[in-house]
Amino acid sequence: MVLMSAALLVPGIFFLVQRETGTRAIATIDSCQTTGAGRYADTECSGSWIVGGSLLEGGSVVVGTIQGAGDGDVGKTMDVTVAGDQAYSRDLKLPALLIGFGLVPIGFAVLVVLGYARQRRATATAPGAQVPDGGASGKWRVK
Repeated sequence: MVLMSAALLVPGIFFLVQRETGTRAIATIDSCQTTGAGRYADTECSGSWIVGGSLLEGGSVVVGTIQGAGDGDVGKTMDVTVAGDQAYSRDLKLPALLIGFGLVPIGFAVLVVLGYARQRRATATAPGAQVPDGGASGKWRVK
């Protein structure tokens, strides 16, 4: 259960940090190419953005791939975070989903542990239950 949580939380946090840190820009999506079909389809979009200020101030145009863009975004502009020739959409749906689903198993584990502790406490304090005598002898007495 811990591994399943980590498998969802780690990429979710990575994508969140990736989208929130770095140089921000506005990218224009020029084209998208889909490979594969059905559920195995993978769409990769490319576009351009300006880094280093406006072109008049010495900025430069960068062309590269834009993660998080789709076929419906061709010809549109999108807020992105830039790292080299990669741009990442600022959309937080994927990180939020990964983090949310990663927290579910942790919440379930906490509820199981709390339920087990509550049940153990209730059993130990019930009339007629055996409880430790509190001494070093390790003996039990009936309450």
